[in-house]
Amino acid sequence: MERAGNSGGFGGVRQLVLPIGAAVFVVVALGAVVAAAQRTGNGDAPPTPGPMTLPRTVGYATLTVVRTEPGRLVVSGGGVAELPIGAGTRAWRLEPADADAVETGAAVAIIGVPNEVRNAAIRAIVVGEAGSAGPAGPFGGHEALGEPTALPLITGTVTGVENGRATVRTAAGEVSVWLGPGAPVFRVRETGVEALQPGDRVGVLLDRDGRPDPGRGLLVMRGE
Repeated sequence: MERAGNSGGFGGVRQLVLPIGAAVFVVVALGAVVAAAQRTGNGDAPPTPGPMTLPRTVGYATLTVVRTEPGRLVVSGGGVAELPIGAGTRAWRLEPADADAVETGAAVAIIGVPNEVRNAAIRAIVVGEAGSAGPAGPFGGHEALGEPTALPLITGTVTGVENGRATVRTAAGEVSVWLGPGAPVFRVRETGVEALQPGDRVGVLLDRDGRPDPGRGLLVMRGE
């Protein structure tokens, strides 16, 4: 069982740099883009960054689909064997996309794994529909990744894209995001539970008693 947050960002962060090949801040390892975030300052030298502020957390479980049956989803992992589903169960699927999916008006969440040196390995850039309140319904976008330490570091709405630079309006202010080649972008599409396939990973939020609550929906990602 994994826990993570569904909102928030870096306190005071104003820039997130995601180009491949910027050796000072960026390393590419196993297909993940590693990004460094720092406050924007005046002058040639950037100010010393303060402590990283992580978002609030909510409970979720990441499960693997074994098969679908009428009225239930047979799963493995997370301490449960099945989830009750029905025609009204909503599901959002993360589909691989290119940087063009990051467009003005879209809800976006930048998912990463923080480390002790105030950097973050970027695992996914999750892009929702234009005008939506969040990238994936009630989900933060990280729940189906299968990585316990992944968090939505920055969430907001894209207000403009120009020359590979996206401006994102967040609760803490505007953030500039540079998307390098091969950035792990995923577009969110709402789908039906009947489209789930064996091997899919599903993220499901937990209720107050710590039990999976599929009534709030499922976040789906194709498993490896």
